[in-house]
Amino acid sequence: MGHMRPLSETWEALRALELASLPPALRARLSELWARDALLEHASVASFSKFSLHLMAVAAPPALLHDAHQAALDEIQHARLCFALASAYAGDPLGPGPLPLEGDLLGALDLPTITAAAVREGCIGETLASLEASEAHELARTAAPREALGTIAEDEARHAELAWKFVRWALDRNEAGTFEAVQRAFTEALQAPASPLAPEDPLDEALAHHGRLSERRRGQLWREGLFEVVRPAAQALLGRPV
Repeated sequence: MGHMRPLSETWEALRALELASLPPALRARLSELWARDALLEHASVASFSKFSLHLMAVAAPPALLHDAHQAALDEIQHARLCFALASAYAGDPLGPGPLPLEGDLLGALDLPTITAAAVREGCIGETLASLEASEAHELARTAAPREALGTIAEDEARHAELAWKFVRWALDRNEAGTFEAVQRAFTEALQAPASPLAPEDPLDEALAHHGRLSERRRGQLWREGLFEVVRPAAQALLGRPV
C-alpha cells in the first residue's frame, strides 16, 4: 500500500488559518505560489499516467507499475492540498482547468528514450522536488502548509526512489544505447549553465513561515541538490564520473 495520509488534520489546520491579519500583498503572493504548485502537481498526475504506459511498453516488472500508479494517486492528493492552500490565502475557491493534451502524448517508446526521460523527470526532478519540499517543511511556522509539505516531501522522495529503481532495472537489461542515453541525460543536466540567482525579496521571510522558499533559495537548493545529491548517486549508478 502507499503512504497517502488522511487529509483531516490538514483541513483542520486550514480552517484554523488566521488570515485576516496578513498583509494583502503577502496573501496574494502566497495564493499565487500555492496555485502555481497546484497546477504543477495536477499536471504530474498525467506525467505518472504516461510513465505507467512507458513501463508497460518496455515490460517493466509489476512492482514498478504498481508504484507508478500509486505515485499518480499521490499527485492527486498533492494537487488537492495545494489548491486548498491557494484558495485559503485567496479567499476564493481555486481549481484546475482543462489540461492541454494535444500532440504526441507518449513520444518514442524505445527503452533508451524512456529511461533518459525517467532520469530527467524522476531521478533529477523528483529528487530535487523532495529536497525543496523538505526544507520548506522545516522552515514553515504555519500549521496547514507545514502539514501539507510533510506529506509532499515524503511522497516525492518515494517518487524519486521509483525513478532510480526503474533506471537501474533498465540498465541491467543491457539494451544497446540505454547506458549512453542515461549518461547523457545526467551529463546534460550537470553541465547546463546555472541560471542567475533571483534577487532577495522583502517578503521572503514571511513567505518561508507559510511554507514558501524564496526564489533565490530555490535556485541555490536545486544547484546544491544537483551536485551534492544527484551527481554522487548517478556516479554510483553508472560506475563512472559524470
